[in-house]
Amino acid sequence: MKLNRALVKEELPAYWAERRRLFASERADLGEVGQLDSVGLAFLVQWSQALAESGRQLRLDSPPATFYPLADLYGVSSLFQLTDNPSGSHNGSE
Repeated sequence: MKLNRALVKEELPAYWAERRRLFASERADLGEVGQLDSVGLAFLVQWSQALAESGRQLRLDSPPATFYPLADLYGVSSLFQLTDNPSGSHNGSE
């Protein structure tokens, strides 16, 4: 599923309205997301948990750079399969 709006508090109502369709997909292409805040991360965690109920895992393609430090800070990186990390690091400090 390709997401094309920022995953931030202001956009969450639009994503929440689409959650049934989104949460059915095991893949989220975040290449055009650009911004992600803690509210957006919480939405991805809910998506991941919805899939986990049926033994599936959410794959995130091209997450924005802000994903990695937030996911590490909140300890949720293991909930996702990650691809296309442009820096090759998870904490942005390398």
